[in-house]
Amino acid sequence: MPVIEFGETTFPIERPFTISVIIPSSETRPSIAFPDIPSFTKKGISASVTTSEINGKTVTSQVITQNYQARAAGQFQLPPFRLTINDEVIRSEGVTLTVKGSVAASQPTPTTAVAPITPPAGAAFLTLRPSKNDIYTGEGVALTLSFFVADNYPYILDFTALDRQLQNITKKIRPVNAWEENLNISELKPVNIQIGGKKFREYRLYQAVFFPLANRSIRIPAVALQLNRRPIIGPPAAQPETISFSSTPLTINVKALPPHPLRGRVAIGTFRLEESLERQRVQVGQSVRYRFGIAGEGNIATLTAPTLVNETDNADIFPPEERQVINRQGDRVTGRKTFTYFIVPHQNGVIPLANRFQWIFFDPQSQRYDTLQPGLRLRVGAGGQDSAADSAATLGSTSQNTNPGSIYTGLAQLDSTDQPISTAAIIRIIANVLIVFMLLGMIFVFYRK
Repeated sequence: MPVIEFGETTFPIERPFTISVIIPSSETRPSIAFPDIPSFTKKGISASVTTSEINGKTVTSQVITQNYQARAAGQFQLPPFRLTINDEVIRSEGVTLTVKGSVAASQPTPTTAVAPITPPAGAAFLTLRPSKNDIYTGEGVALTLSFFVADNYPYILDFTALDRQLQNITKKIRPVNAWEENLNISELKPVNIQIGGKKFREYRLYQAVFFPLANRSIRIPAVALQLNRRPIIGPPAAQPETISFSSTPLTINVKALPPHPLRGRVAIGTFRLEESLERQRVQVGQSVRYRFGIAGEGNIATLTAPTLVNETDNADIFPPEERQVINRQGDRVTGRKTFTYFIVPHQNGVIPLANRFQWIFFDPQSQRYDTLQPGLRLRVGAGGQDSAADSAATLGSTSQNTNPGSIYTGLAQLDSTDQPISTAAIIRIIANVLIVFMLLGMIFVFYRK
């Protein structure tokens, strides 16, 4: 059943208040009519997707968040409300909101456009703008389709058959051979901005982030939107006038990645490693859970598991379970993808995980390839605290001995309480015992005769 969650109910005026709806086991993102809050302004909806593996099955949950911006400091009441989600009604008892003032809040906040925009002739226009004009293959670029109308525009505009028009428009502006992360705009709400010192209202009609999969420029043709209009002043027209607004064509340059042996097979974005070990020390044969998490900005949905390197017989590493969280907001796609491994060591010692896992990616900000490698080490068997001497006895890496010719090298690292068991020695002992019993049997039979 869907669940309603509130953000912090006591917050400064600069920080928005949020209402989130968590929809478990949902592949689709429904449209939600969030309530209005007195003295608050709705500031857009963000959405994220959480994917997890449960009993071998992929379970997807939706998290839809409505942001509210307080217009003044004080105490306000969010009355009880209910939401209908997929024909299911969920209720909330409401909450009291305390908005704290600040010095910065007492000053008027200027409104500016999200990206530099040069309005064409006229006080209303349609624009399709990219977040970047030059990108690498696999790097994300946001496309935003907006309709702008000046505050002093002398006509009343009505959006007609908007859903049908947007279906035709999005077919034209979606780049081919590109991965799409749609922000799913569900409300047509104006946002006050300033362009060239003039006040406009922006209606965002469509916004998505695209990750091109091929090394060729993206060319998007002009698209048109039809609206009905009638003059504000003067006698009412018998029939509203239909007027068409057109955008300008776009070209986004897509650059090839720099030369690399794995070019075309690595992820593109800005990422960092988030890792954890269930336990720092285990015994031989015990399993331990290790999480290799990749967090940052990029095409989270397509991230692949790290590469296993230097595979040896000192441990078994089983295929990982995957879990991902994707956040789509503004012109960015962020999140994390976590790969959970089970490791079963076979020998005593120290296993530096940096020798077993690595994940290579290309960072478009630094314009170079980078590698995420673990910093954790798994200690196997009994022993004291971690010391510099442990690095000479690590498993999965080459020991660095200061005196390789000495027979006493590494003696300090040996564990006298843990004696290795030789299978060949056990077999020899059993064979010797059987031979002794056979000889005794032959002697007994000989004397009986």
